[in-house]
Amino acid sequence: MDAVVIGAGHNGLVAANLLADAGWDVLVLEAADQPGGAVRSAEVTAPGFLSDLYSSFYPLAAASPVLRRLRLHEYGLHWRHAPTVLAHLLPDGRAAVLSRDPEVTAASVERFAAGDGERWLAAYAEWRRMSSRLLNVLFTPFPPVRHGLGLLRHLGIGGTMRLGRRLLLPVCELGQELFSGEGAQLLLTGCGLHTDLAPEHSGSGVYGWLLAMLGQQIGWPVPAGGAQRLTDGPGSRLLA
Repeated sequence: MDAVVIGAGHNGLVAANLLADAGWDVLVLEAADQPGGAVRSAEVTAPGFLSDLYSSFYPLAAASPVLRRLRLHEYGLHWRHAPTVLAHLLPDGRAAVLSRDPEVTAASVERFAAGDGERWLAAYAEWRRMSSRLLNVLFTPFPPVRHGLGLLRHLGIGGTMRLGRRLLLPVCELGQELFSGEGAQLLLTGCGLHTDLAPEHSGSGVYGWLLAMLGQQIGWPVPAGGAQRLTDGPGSRLLA
C-alpha cells in the first residue's frame, strides 16, 4: 500500500483518485457508515425525496480544473442550475438578484442605486481579467509558486496591492467601497456569510467577492440527484 487516505469525503476521494491515476496503491478509510462527510444526501422527509444534509451548492467544485480532469460526468455527476443563481431579500420586499447573465444582475442592482449597474459590470470585467489565473492559484497545492507569480505579473504592482487589500477587508467595507446602493452590497455580504465569517471580520470581503463573481460567471450549481452525487462520482471512479 502506497497511501492511506483517512476520511472518504469528496476531498479525500479526489485525492485518492489522483494518487491512483499516478499509479499508487491507495486505501481509503471512513468511520461513518457511508462516504461523504459533509457532502451527503438522504431521505429525511418522505420516501423517495432526497435532502442534502449539509452543504448543497458548489461553485468552486464546478470551477475546479481538477474535477474536470477526472471526467466525473462519466460517473454520474451532472450539474444543474436554477434559472436565477440567488436572490437576497430585504424587509421591504425588494430583492437583489444574481444571474448568470451580467446584464440581468446589473439591472437588478441599478434599481437600488443609479450607477451600480455599471459598477457591477466593471467589477465583473475586472474579475474575468484575472479569474483563470486566480483560480489556478486556489487549486494548486501550496505553495502555488508558478501560478502565483503568473498572477502577480498579470496584475502588476497596482493590481497586486488592490488584491492584497481586498484579502484583508471586511465584506461590509468592501461592498461600501465598490457600490453605492444596498442591493449590490447585499449580494457581496450575503455571499460572504457562507464562509461563516461575520461581515465585520477581516478577510470576509475576498470570500464575498469570490463567491459573487463565481456565481456571476458559472453559477452556484447543484449535483443532479443531490449533493451525495459529488461524493459518489469520485467514489465510483476510484472503484472502476
